[in-house]
Amino acid sequence: MKIESFNEARLRNAEFVSLGNDVLKITKAYDWTKFNVSGFYTKAETSVANLKTHLNKLGTVSETQAIDATDDLFNNGWRAFKHICKAFELHPDVHMREAAITLIELSKTHGYNLHNESYSVQNASAKMFLADCMNKPEAKAAIETLAIQENIEHITTALNDLVRAIETRKSKFVNEKRDGNTKVLRQKLSISLDSMFKYIEAMSVLTPGSELDSMIKEINESIQKLDFAIKMRTTHNTEEIEQN
Repeated sequence: MKIESFNEARLRNAEFVSLGNDVLKITKAYDWTKFNVSGFYTKAETSVANLKTHLNKLGTVSETQAIDATDDLFNNGWRAFKHICKAFELHPDVHMREAAITLIELSKTHGYNLHNESYSVQNASAKMFLADCMNKPEAKAAIETLAIQENIEHITTALNDLVRAIETRKSKFVNEKRDGNTKVLRQKLSISLDSMFKYIEAMSVLTPGSELDSMIKEINESIQKLDFAIKMRTTHNTEEIEQN
């Protein structure tokens, strides 16, 4: 039996590691005393472990935490702004009430519930809102009347930090894709799997109907799942390009 070919270059790091893990899980479940696959297994196991360790070191956990933290600060600032304005809507002073209504209506033109939007929508809308706060005389006057400049500054700072954190993560992701060590470790895993596959195929020819045939079938199913995921991803990306 033949093991299906796969294009290693089309596999994302996580997908390639997933394939390696699947192959190790499948081959480990069989009795190798008759087939002597253990040496190939050890090399593949080492290659998978080395790639996983390297990718973990490159992981963006700290960047993700920074984004979450700055997003929380923005959301808290935005919610505080909304609550402050709602409270001033009930103020006995008519000027205070009018100022609050001005800012509430202004925020609604950009998205009153920004903290429930995606980062892209939230950040773009918040930038436009803050620009209006700086440039529209009625907004500036309302902020001054309610004395909430500090709150607006807090929102501005949190938004700037959030945008910067997102850009940092994007930059690091690009660097990860270009990382030379990742390419070397991927190549080693590719060679290890290829050597194992060729040996399993050769032995299956010498021992037709053996457990190796079942092993090959399971490995092929794992490769097919990844191929399907790649096709779905490619189709989705193509549709997005056509729509834009």
